[in-house]
Amino acid sequence: MNGHGRISLVDTASYLPEQVVGNEFFGTLAESAPVMFRGAELRHFIAPGQTATDMIARATGKLVDRLGIDPRTEIDLVLTNVSLPDQPFLGCGASVAKALGARPKQVIDLHNAGCVSFVVMLEVARAMMTASDIRTALLCTAQTAAGRLGTEAENRRLPQAVTPGDGCGVGYVVAGRSSPVRSVLTRVYPEYADDMAIACAEDRQWWDTRSRPLYVDFTKQRQIEIHERGTRIVPEVVRAACDQAGITTEDIDVLVTNQSHPVILRKWSSALGVPEERHINTFPEHGNLFGAAHAISIERAVHTGALRPGHVLALGGFSHAGDYAAAAVIDWQKGVSA
Repeated sequence: MNGHGRISLVDTASYLPEQVVGNEFFGTLAESAPVMFRGAELRHFIAPGQTATDMIARATGKLVDRLGIDPRTEIDLVLTNVSLPDQPFLGCGASVAKALGARPKQVIDLHNAGCVSFVVMLEVARAMMTASDIRTALLCTAQTAAGRLGTEAENRRLPQAVTPGDGCGVGYVVAGRSSPVRSVLTRVYPEYADDMAIACAEDRQWWDTRSRPLYVDFTKQRQIEIHERGTRIVPEVVRAACDQAGITTEDIDVLVTNQSHPVILRKWSSALGVPEERHINTFPEHGNLFGAAHAISIERAVHTGALRPGHVLALGGFSHAGDYAAAAVIDWQKGVSA
């Protein structure tokens, strides 16, 4: 049992597919799309035939090398979230364990929480590590929908195809206080659950035979509503996480959120009183990375020196059309600060 449920996020790592796509891929749409779907200059696309398991294994390899982890004995729990799974019925957690040579005590594939799945995984890991003998966890988030849906010729003409990019972020969590998670919480807004949907121009379900591609459907009114509710609920949940941790937003050294859009990022920074230079922004070069954004952005912050041992790191975001919001506060590598 892990004491009072104290866990630490000790590091994160990323993998970005080799194919880099510029705005010219979308013609004039990249500049003429509604504001919600503009702002990215580059994004990565998953290669044909590439799997989420491959992406996660590559990202985890960086963690293994950096931390000296032995996957055979030092990964008790594997948690995964993949935006567009490799198989319709199966998560990839067991395949990840196989690729890494790991023998975890438990594997859980989360198919909800979308853009805040990494934060939700922290909450799940804390609960499981508090209630069992699990001592280490690998959190895996992979965004695969951009290259799998956005490259279709018909979809390429849709404004919502412009901003997503693919990538993978992983995090390593251990029992203890080396980089303690001071608070983590999730809020669910069921009233927004049906405001984002997979659609097809043939008016068929995703499992039906069809000749035209699937796409993510956003009406103009929904775009406005999602923008407004996302602007509101993320500062609310980050403040709640700060309250739970016994701090104020003024104590935040680095803010990492999902990368929904630069305009929303600026509004979140302003609402929380966090200077924009302390709010990590990977949107221009990576686009909207969905659930992978948190781990990838944390790694960026560490490598650029924005996030240093002893800093208070706040995570926050919302997913889909606002059906989930989540936040966490972490004393980043407090146990190893000088």
